[in-house]
Amino acid sequence: MKVAYGKKVVATQNYIASYIGAKILEQGGNAFDAAIAISATLSVVLPQTGGLGGDGFLLAKTPEGIIAYNASGWAPKGLNVEKIPSLRHPSTVVVPGLVDLWNYIYENFASMDLNELLKPAISLATNGFYVSKTLGKAIANLENELGESWKRVYGEKRAGDLLKLREMGEVLKVISRDPREFYEGKIAEEIVTGLREQGVNVDFSDFADFKGERVEPLKTTYKDFVLYELPPNTQGISTLEALKLVEISEINKLPYDDEKRIDVHLKIYEIVYQDRNKYIADPRFHPLDVNLLDEDYLHKRLNELERAIQRTNTEDTTFFVVSDGENEIGFIQSLFYNFGSGIVVKDIPFNNRGYGFTEGRNKPEPRKRPMHTLSILMAEKDDERLIIGCTGGDLRPQIHSQVFEYYADYKMEIDEAVDAPRFMFLGSKVIAERRLKSKYQQVDYYAPEVGIVQALKTTKKYSIAVADPRSEGIALVSN
Repeated sequence: MKVAYGKKVVATQNYIASYIGAKILEQGGNAFDAAIAISATLSVVLPQTGGLGGDGFLLAKTPEGIIAYNASGWAPKGLNVEKIPSLRHPSTVVVPGLVDLWNYIYENFASMDLNELLKPAISLATNGFYVSKTLGKAIANLENELGESWKRVYGEKRAGDLLKLREMGEVLKVISRDPREFYEGKIAEEIVTGLREQGVNVDFSDFADFKGERVEPLKTTYKDFVLYELPPNTQGISTLEALKLVEISEINKLPYDDEKRIDVHLKIYEIVYQDRNKYIADPRFHPLDVNLLDEDYLHKRLNELERAIQRTNTEDTTFFVVSDGENEIGFIQSLFYNFGSGIVVKDIPFNNRGYGFTEGRNKPEPRKRPMHTLSILMAEKDDERLIIGCTGGDLRPQIHSQVFEYYADYKMEIDEAVDAPRFMFLGSKVIAERRLKSKYQQVDYYAPEVGIVQALKTTKKYSIAVADPRSEGIALVSN
């Protein structure tokens, strides 16, 4: 298993990013320093999953308390559609928030100079890096789907090829001097021009006015654990609702591979997605006015399910964890679908997060943030704490809850819980890893389709960082 024990640990979805994070810790940086360096590195070496053109969220435990930050971008003020036309349409691009998250962390928690933290990513972008199997596969899968700006930069690259992203490196250099230049400076003007030339109805003021926000995490309980998740506009409450429904159903008295247990979970997931799609939106436009965690409400929902086919995205995101012995961080960044909109400016793929707009409360509106699939689960009990996150898009509530249930109810250690077989409700079908020997459609023994998880467990004595065996990531310890 890909697991590291120690005081200073890191786990990411990519071996280069894990190495750089461990090096920052080794140089005396704290977990927040390492988080910026890791995030920037992932933006270069896994550009299909997240980066300067996408969003980010933070959930961290510090000696002063829990920190949660929402850096999801808003739609341009010029957005003028009632419905997003298609998956990669220019109207899917929202203002990217990741660089704002770096700025927030740097101004409030970092101990090292930003130039030092971004130097590894700048070097990789400028001098080049060898395309990983994961990136090569993502490019090959999309070679006939994305536009010319993407093809010029990424389209012909395959695993083992050297990829240089010099223009991205130049943007990173500007950010290393002042992150707000990405939103308010000359580089922002050039990016806006590049986006407009490719059909995105964005204005310089959409960038200049944008800032993320520190938010209050949601809180509930699961048996003797206290749980935290990110609030709307994220689907974080969906993870908590799923776990409360599991607790009420008492279905985990059965073995984890029992078909009845799987069937009850599928019913629970349908409830969770129906509620999410009905109620979750940008709270600045539509505050959540239903208590989805109320036990009376949950008992009622268990008894009134109407079946419906859900639209699910399973691609987005990369997530990592890092601890320095005092601060514990879960960090997630995304473009939504692989390579987002496929629109590339200065080597930077821009998101298609606006495809998350639907109807009703979550309909497209100017300066509104779509319902967001990114979230992070934190759990506390006595002297132990967990942070769990993953790739997986719409599947995130299922992935978070299954890994946590393995730990809490089936008494697995956190690395065993990440390793354990999963099943996924995909709306129109159900898939299950072969190890479950389920009646549902079987996928590989260790299938990325059921999510790629990184997790952190912290006790008084040590931390455990876990990288999912379903990915090319690794967990490392730093001295």
